[in-house]
Amino acid sequence: MTSDNVQQKRFRMLYKLEAWLEGPMFMLAIVWLYLFIVELARGLSPVQEKLVVLIWFLFVLEFTVKLALSTSKVDYVKRNWLIIMALFIPAIRVFRLLRAIRVLQLSRIVTTNTFVRGLTPSNQFLNELKNTQEETPAAEMHVGVLLAYSPAVTPEGMEPFLKQLTLDVQPEMTFASGIPWTFHLVEPVALKTDRTREPSDFLDAATMRMAEGPYDIVLVVTDVTLISRRDRIEAGIASPVTYTAVISTQRLTTTPRGKPIRTLGAETVRVNAAALTLHLLGHISGLPHTERRKGGVMAPFSFREGRKLQPEFTEKERALLKEQVKHLPERELHGGTGLEAFIFHLIMAVKHPKAILSPLLRNWAILLPLSLPGLATAAVAPSLLLIFSAEIWDVGLNMGNRTTTLFAAVSILGASFYLIKIQSLFLPRKEKNVLTEHQAIANVVIFLSILLACFGLFLMIGGLMMVIELYVFPEGLISTWPTLDKPMVGLTDKLRLAAFISTVGVTTGALAGGLEKKTVIQHLALFLNKP
Repeated sequence: MTSDNVQQKRFRMLYKLEAWLEGPMFMLAIVWLYLFIVELARGLSPVQEKLVVLIWFLFVLEFTVKLALSTSKVDYVKRNWLIIMALFIPAIRVFRLLRAIRVLQLSRIVTTNTFVRGLTPSNQFLNELKNTQEETPAAEMHVGVLLAYSPAVTPEGMEPFLKQLTLDVQPEMTFASGIPWTFHLVEPVALKTDRTREPSDFLDAATMRMAEGPYDIVLVVTDVTLISRRDRIEAGIASPVTYTAVISTQRLTTTPRGKPIRTLGAETVRVNAAALTLHLLGHISGLPHTERRKGGVMAPFSFREGRKLQPEFTEKERALLKEQVKHLPERELHGGTGLEAFIFHLIMAVKHPKAILSPLLRNWAILLPLSLPGLATAAVAPSLLLIFSAEIWDVGLNMGNRTTTLFAAVSILGASFYLIKIQSLFLPRKEKNVLTEHQAIANVVIFLSILLACFGLFLMIGGLMMVIELYVFPEGLISTWPTLDKPMVGLTDKLRLAAFISTVGVTTGALAGGLEKKTVIQHLALFLNKP
């Protein structure tokens, strides 16, 4: 047997071993986390201490076997240095050499690469293992090309353009990334009008095709005008969060006044469309913009009339692209239970913190209530009535600080779940058997955005109540309230009353006001502001 065959066999064994162990090791990590909490709270019993040692030994054994099967042990150690540190730190604790360093207890949370890499539940990997034969699944990308056409065009008229676009883009993406890229024309979507649209308007159709395919990326091509969140007309916009890109042929065919309109068959349209598509796919793959003077695919896109050849990725861009696709194929959850879906979302959030933080920093979700008059009105209106109600004073002023805080936290969290559920904001909107890794990331972004929006609504109402308490109520009114046991009412008491009223307002706002789904999705900043 040749050296290459031996390495390939060992790699297949490593892949299958990881697939079989990931579910059980995740459960062991949960048990270890529970024991960590128990030790902090009241200490471990002798049996629990032995269980800690046993679990640590299993973690070490797992890593040792995987290291032995790896084709390049140096690379494997480099990729898993954090796991190695987490394995040795508990060993030190077991032998009581550094018992005084209590901070080392945190290492128990990361002693399995389940928490470092982010893995899916066991039933999916057991199914994968059952279906895996002699060959290891190769990394590859499947792109679904979705045509969303207005009444002004027909799918048959757009099909030649779509086929040529995929033929132009596929070789460069395959060469630059080092893995195969396959493009599939999927069933088109008919738009009822030719009105201007935002890229988020196509998310429903794109994510449904992604789940049905299943496709790694969905490229939407439409003939209507496309605008960004900043109300700028764009030729195309990408979403690295949802793995969706939208291209407008209307922007590609538009010409300055007085010149004949371009056709989709024109060479300049074809070349610029390919350049734009490569640029958007690069963004989805994790490539940043480069300076215009340096050229390459990731230089800021603009339609160039004199463009004769589509751009190619630079050496630096290719190296980065190959690094980004190393994790492929991405994880998928097939037919999981509610608990498995929750775990899948949780570990994907741990695995991709940057992908989650980027849209959260862009969308300013905490200010979202200002763009939702229905929600704000339904929350503020009853709060203005409650602030002048005697009963609310009795409850708010005599409520404990801890109770007020807990009531507010539960209400904000409950309102967030209710709004997401009632508006079906999670992707895909309709229930599907497949949940992809990047859809889980998008769902985490959606949940955190709505949570921040509810918290922002809480702050807005609470601030308004404080203004009324401080500047509208007559001086000394609250301190003379007959049900108070203490003669002095300080700022803390007023804050507690405002927080209690604000909590009630958030709850009523969520139940009565709801959300304008289209506005919410637009404000989540799942798409970039520019190509």
